Amino acid sequence: MSCDISFEGKVAVVTGSAQGIGKAIASAYAKHGARIVISDVQCDKGKAVANELGAGAFFHACDVSKPDQALSLVNAAVEQFGRLDVLVNNAARNPAKPEERVTVDEYPEDIFANVIDVDVNGTFYCSKTAARQMIKQGSGSIINIASIAGVVALRLQIAHVTAKAAIIRMTEAMALELGPRGIRVNAISPGSTVTEHTREIFYGEDARFKEFRERLLSFVPQGRPGEAGEIAQAALFLSSDLAAYINGHNLVVDGGWSCGHIRDF
Repeated sequence: MSCDISFEGKVAVVTGSAQGIGKAIASAYAKHGARIVISDVQCDKGKAVANELGAGAFFHACDVSKPDQALSLVNAAVEQFGRLDVLVNNAARNPAKPEERVTVDEYPEDIFANVIDVDVNGTFYCSKTAARQMIKQGSGSIINIASIAGVVALRLQIAHVTAKAAIIRMTEAMALELGPRGIRVNAISPGSTVTEHTREIFYGEDARFKEFRERLLSFVPQGRPGEAGEIAQAALFLSSDLAAYINGHNLVVDGGWSCGHIRDF
């Protein structure tokens, strides 16, 4: 089998793709020949990404926590391109203000509910509608972006940890149900990755928690954060023919942080 990855003739929908990891994933699919639907609640940024990617891409606004909007997103992809081959459930919310990074006894109930609504319910709504189209085709790949927070619990992020752990188990359940119908479902769990969001938290000069940056990275055997493009490469692989027998797997991409290296973060 050739090691070249091609998505010529394929159609991919990437949620939360106006910036960060989602944008990197969408760009990688486009570079490898796919037609792309950029989806986000950030309309101006999303439209700009679609324009960057050219004629084979368009933007469709979608709040994934709303089932009618998830349905509209999939319908728009099929109406425009005639099929749907890859869904990447990347849209998420991870609160990072100081008042939102607190222990469970102080954690705001509305924030917890909103994170679950976007991350967990959104993944369910988009996967449900995409699966219906993929079942008609007899093929497809769904990639759910989880986190190492769903593998190894992190402090002061109870909603994020809960949501990402749920996504990993949801991935396994969907793989069991959809595998016999020609659809593979896998997850990716990034470690700390440089994005616009994490620059505000850790990696920028004015980051809210920059005092933790060096300590965090000291527990990563490779000594650095990940890059969004490295997560995108994992998505390309898992949805390609090179991964044809990989189903229900959670691929951890974290530089070795969660493999047992001593940590107190």
